[in-house]
Amino acid sequence: MRILVADDNPINQKLVYYSLKRYYDIETANNGKEVLTLIQDKSIDLILMDFSMPVMDGAQATEYIRKMEGSREKRIPIIFVTTNDIEKDRRACMELGADDYLVKPVDTDLLLERIRFHLQENLTT
Repeated sequence: MRILVADDNPINQKLVYYSLKRYYDIETANNGKEVLTLIQDKSIDLILMDFSMPVMDGAQATEYIRKMEGSREKRIPIIFVTTNDIEKDRRACMELGADDYLVKPVDTDLLLERIRFHLQENLTT
């Protein structure tokens, strides 16, 4: 299984990478535009998406991904992992098609639980 970590902070990318690398193949992107390129070029099973990123933010990327998926069989689960602990941002992300919304710092066990939940759900559909 391949997870795409979209975060403009290299420290956050490395933290997630080292937390998850023994369970999953990890790809990284620095912004939403890179996310869109990577999902075109590689098979991605789940995206961990930051909300605030330069060039294209996580909400814009999520909206674009969901529109692209309209013609695809496979739906990629998107879990926001962000510092934005603002209810209107959470609600907006969920309305755009996010599958989950976690606020940093996220406990690794909780992150793994949510990833496994969404990957299993995706495998059964």
